[in-house]
Amino acid sequence: MALLNEKLVSIVQDLDLGEINETKKLSLLDEIGEILTQRIILRLITEVPKDKKDLFIQKINDHKNEPDKILLYIDYFVDDADKFIDEELDNYKKDLQKAVKTT
Repeated sequence: MALLNEKLVSIVQDLDLGEINETKKLSLLDEIGEILTQRIILRLITEVPKDKKDLFIQKINDHKNEPDKILLYIDYFVDDADKFIDEELDNYKKDLQKAVKTT
């Protein structure tokens, strides 16, 4: 989880938001974290074998406020989860960079 937080901070730093005050940066970091978590969970759900998908979703929902347990379920249900998480981080970073450049 710490590595995910480091990558999240890196994404925000790469966006070069120097003009935004600290309060707004923290708010933005929270929003990005929520969106990124949702994207990662959705991606991992697509990678779980069909016969285990319902159980995985149930476990995620049952423990949505317990990140440590969710990480255990991810490791149990999703082979190569780190690879998919890294891909989703990279994709999200690219999407954010595009959005910032077009605004």
